[in-house]
Amino acid sequence: MQGVELQDYRGDFQDIAELVRRVWVAEYGGKHLVPVPDAAFLRWRVGLESGALCPAAYDGTSLVGSVFSLPHSLRIGASVYPVALYTALTVDPDHRRLALPMVEHLRRHSEERGIAFAIGMVPNDPTSISYRFWTKYAQTFPQKFRFLFRGSYWAKFLAPRELTRAALEAWQRLAGRTLGPLLRFTPHGRDARVRPYRAADLERCAQLLDKASAGFDWALVWPPEQLAHYLGNPASGTLVFEHDGRVQGMVSYHCLVLEGREAVRTALIDLWADDLTGAERVRLVSHLCSELRERGVHLAIAPQCAMMPTAAFLANLFLPGLEHFHVGAFFTQRVVSLSAPKTWSMVVT
Repeated sequence: MQGVELQDYRGDFQDIAELVRRVWVAEYGGKHLVPVPDAAFLRWRVGLESGALCPAAYDGTSLVGSVFSLPHSLRIGASVYPVALYTALTVDPDHRRLALPMVEHLRRHSEERGIAFAIGMVPNDPTSISYRFWTKYAQTFPQKFRFLFRGSYWAKFLAPRELTRAALEAWQRLAGRTLGPLLRFTPHGRDARVRPYRAADLERCAQLLDKASAGFDWALVWPPEQLAHYLGNPASGTLVFEHDGRVQGMVSYHCLVLEGREAVRTALIDLWADDLTGAERVRLVSHLCSELRERGVHLAIAPQCAMMPTAAFLANLFLPGLEHFHVGAFFTQRVVSLSAPKTWSMVVT
């Protein structure tokens, strides 16, 4: 578009956080709880240390678009591919035609870096501009993009009163008032064997992740430097379960705000791996819930994937979430045959 320039982003992410809030709340507000990442989260997740690409669009000096691409390695069966996670495509409403050139710009960069394909997640909302854009893109360029499978979340109500006030629909508020005391229940409190992650735990956590995902159809591969950056996020947290002086389990999460009728402080559980008994998994989830509640977190969510401890979640009264998302693949010139995985382990960006 004339007068609009695409360039690599080099700011402090405050302006991107403001753009994301303005665009996403206008698009999804009143329909869904809307994630609104702050600048500190973006600096950690897609800043220089993450290795992410951050193309940004400027109309003069005004930021009018951004998108992120995070490099990863993905194991599919016995093969490992260089991939990227595309996330947070955001375009100012007055510049919506920028979406296509921004995506194509990112695809060219991916090809230059030898990326086999990229993965993106799209909210399952047929009325939204985002869903309509990606559906049209897949129809127009089937050789470049297609949806592979649909995902969902687990949800734990840590502060039902606050969640009831933030709920967008009347039935949700009624359910929160009626079932709130039950939904916040956990069978245990804190456990003395659980402690915060330390840098010295990195090797053992990597071993647990490798072992836990060995049989999955799809699983991210975590080099030590990348895993250290992820687990060391100061704004969020990682807990480990230590038994007889050895780390036997780990869970990592990051905090964000979801905007409803009021702000909902939320923890998204990213990574889980363990060599624990079923009872110990339940206690680790209970400890996590206790810690999050003490931090003022209202809601804990986690993707429904093979990595997560389903039985331990159910024992702690996690519920299947109502929100869904689609996972799609962006193809580069490398030929990779993909089918929907039955079991997978990926971070939901």
